Amino acid sequence: MNPQLRRYIADTGPASLTFFASVIGEMLLAKRVEPGLVRVLVCLIPLPSVLWLAWVEISRLRRRDELRQRIEVEAIAIAFAMSFVIVVTLTFLELGNAFSVQASTVSLVMAACWVAAQIIVRTRFRYWCGIFGSQSDSK
Repeated sequence: MNPQLRRYIADTGPASLTFFASVIGEMLLAKRVEPGLVRVLVCLIPLPSVLWLAWVEISRLRRRDELRQRIEVEAIAIAFAMSFVIVVTLTFLELGNAFSVQASTVSLVMAACWVAAQIIVRTRFRYWCGIFGSQSDSK
């Protein structure tokens, strides 16, 4: 396995696994709890793991060299702009009763935009962090 990919998994793995486990636990518990304050608290179970995952990603970004930081910040900016436009469009469509949008759709849109922005920026810089092999330019 690539050393950079191994490091990424080591850094983000525990937070990611905690996030997935907390989401599954929340989903199972929320179905068994009566509506009210307790259900609201149960639904917030994944929040600490989301905050941990965000902290891990920000820590990773701060340890990067300037080029990697620039790539990540540009990808974040592009992903934010893309997801903002899509979410606002979906909001207007819902306000106009064109169709109903679930709140969970927003997080999926944001994740898809982040992946698309990573691909766009890394293609632009021809930089794949060694995940798919060496970082060589064929000229």
